[in-house]
Amino acid sequence: MANYPLIKMNTEGTLLRPQHSYYSDEYATNWCDLFLADCILADSKGKLHKYYRLHAKQDHTMEMAFGYDIHCPDCKSAMLKPISAPINYNELGLYRCPVCDKK
Repeated sequence: MANYPLIKMNTEGTLLRPQHSYYSDEYATNWCDLFLADCILADSKGKLHKYYRLHAKQDHTMEMAFGYDIHCPDCKSAMLKPISAPINYNELGLYRCPVCDKK
């Protein structure tokens, strides 16, 4: 699983750009304020899809969790779309890329 630290691209800190890294899950959790972790899940037909889980070092409310615009780490052009609710205050929404999903 790859981890992508997120860089704030505007003064509000809501526009985020992922960076490729070789960070372990433990390192990213301890040192990154916000990062994406990719995960591969199979749909009901067995087709594999790549998703991204947003992780936060600081606790987030539901409003904070969905307040980000995040560029796709793969195609870098599209914005990720949230597809599920946060698991807890630090493991936030699951996202997918509408452009990469069509490939």
